[in-house]
Amino acid sequence: MASAFEAVLGIPAYRTAQRTGKGGTADVAVSAPLHIECKRRARIGALAYLRQAERDATAGNCPIVAMREDGDTEWVVMVRLRDARAFGDAIRNAGAWTL
Repeated sequence: MASAFEAVLGIPAYRTAQRTGKGGTADVAVSAPLHIECKRRARIGALAYLRQAERDATAGNCPIVAMREDGDTEWVVMVRLRDARAFGDAIRNAGAWTL
């Protein structure tokens, strides 16, 4: 994950030795104010939603998924790492667009 972060975003990153789950230490350390927990599973059900967003997105639109569990009050946004810059650019330029 660290090498992908560097390759896609150009931000230095490295895998830490954190394996205890103790607070304060990220799985991947980067030279940005981010705390990255890195998880890899055989299947992540929510990716089906992201694949749908990717299929349905029109050219030039960054596909994302906004989701939350019942009972939780905060939304989570899922975006592919390769689209992270496009997502950030879209947010920064949001005032230039009208609905």
